[in-house]
Amino acid sequence: MTANRTSTMTNWPPTATGDRANGPLRRTIRIVNPLGVHPRVADRFSRTARLYQCDVTVWNGENKADGKSIMDLIVLMVMPDSDVVLEVSGDDAADALEPLTDILAASDGEDYTI
Repeated sequence: MTANRTSTMTNWPPTATGDRANGPLRRTIRIVNPLGVHPRVADRFSRTARLYQCDVTVWNGENKADGKSIMDLIVLMVMPDSDVVLEVSGDDAADALEPLTDILAASDGEDYTI
């Protein structure tokens, strides 16, 4: 794999589905921040994601990024008014889903209370 872990995948994940017994949890999120997922949002998201043991993936179309990597999130190029899919899987995935959703769905993303 290249230094950039953002990759193009042919299997765009199903949206807003899943449970612990049947696989990853997914949520579709509309990006309303007028700057999209810019570096401050990516930083806040990745730092929050690293508080959890679960795997965190953000899908933008067919491209995906490791949600614990600020660089992956920046390179994902998520623009305003686009929909992304947040995918979490692992023991604490259910606990991670809401806080991570809140960061991506925020209109400003400037609150650094983690």
